[in-house]
Amino acid sequence: MNNMSLGQRIRQARKEQGLTQNELAQGIVTSSMICQIENGKAFPSYQVLQSLAERLNKPIEFFVSDTDANKRQRSSYTLAKALMASDSYEKAYSLLKTLQESHGTEQDEFQMTLSECCQRLGKFEEASEPLDKLLTHAMHSGDISRQVTILQRLGDIAEQSGQYQLALYHWHKAYDLFNKGELDPAIKSRLLTAIGNTYHKLGYLEESLRFLQEAYESRESFLTLEEVGQMYLNLSLSYRDNNDYKQAAYFSEQAYIIFRSLTNMKLATDVKRSLGVLHGKQGQTMEALAILEECMDLYQRDGDLYNLGLTELEMAQLLQGNGDIEAAIERLHAALDKFSQNELETARAHHLLADMYRHKQDLPTAIQHLNNSLHLYQKQGQSVGLIEAMSLSVKLYEEFRQSKYGEPITA
Repeated sequence: MNNMSLGQRIRQARKEQGLTQNELAQGIVTSSMICQIENGKAFPSYQVLQSLAERLNKPIEFFVSDTDANKRQRSSYTLAKALMASDSYEKAYSLLKTLQESHGTEQDEFQMTLSECCQRLGKFEEASEPLDKLLTHAMHSGDISRQVTILQRLGDIAEQSGQYQLALYHWHKAYDLFNKGELDPAIKSRLLTAIGNTYHKLGYLEESLRFLQEAYESRESFLTLEEVGQMYLNLSLSYRDNNDYKQAAYFSEQAYIIFRSLTNMKLATDVKRSLGVLHGKQGQTMEALAILEECMDLYQRDGDLYNLGLTELEMAQLLQGNGDIEAAIERLHAALDKFSQNELETARAHHLLADMYRHKQDLPTAIQHLNNSLHLYQKQGQSVGLIEAMSLSVKLYEEFRQSKYGEPITA
């Protein structure tokens, strides 16, 4: 009993009396307020609590004993959320775990907060555990809105941990629920954008464009200007990879205007890089390289290693197309040093290196990079990249048969 919250005690007493939430609330508060009180999301005034106690045939002391402990618990929880708001996630995590262990806290809000804190700290498995339980409860209760929220969070955790196929699984389940209830259109628009972005990462260009286009069509009423700019950027990248350079240029220019107006220089630089690549696709190699060099200077200033690596990779492809294989290889090795935390981009860099070393007739090095690429594509479930890498492996095998080298290629 000492570890039970006020809401848990009211729920227990109500069930002992065989009352529904609506019957308990009648003439005192709304049934939804009773639900919030029992779940720890609201606290009754003294007069309301006294009325509830009378209806439940309990002395008010039954509910307010250990009030100081409950106040300390609420205070500690509020402090943990404040720590998270100030990015002090380690301290917040320690406090939340202490609350969980000493009070056995089961409220939905607490579990969602703990999950978010774990996610921020990269404790992805621990972040998913409470959400899996909450999802089961939401499914049993038929709460569609709650299911969508939890599935979206599970997808975010999976995406952040590099499990892109799992992220799509959760997000598609959330997407399917939008036909079953009246849900927030803004949530749907953001969900569509996340699905489209992830399909783009995995190389599924048609699927990426389909979901991003659907998000784009519903954008105006629900998204912030920055979110619209991000969507334009992602549409530009998908159209570019689908060889539709006219549409890609249009969306890149729109995104650049938005990000410049928001003084969001990081995203403006991302768009500038995309425009540079488009110049290269249209045969303007030197202009494209100059733009990408400017982007590298900006990323270097901000210490953004990931985007530095992406820019090195894009420059390598331009240099390869211009016949400067040695400079391209140098750029790719520089990119690999910056991709330690991103296996998909690492796979892409190894794939390009394999092709370049093949053209140099350095088959052992080409095979080494291709094997690395195949392994990472398989691990990430990137079937498009895997198929392209396998196609390159066939070419290497034919050349291998005619060479003096004997190192096998393994998928």
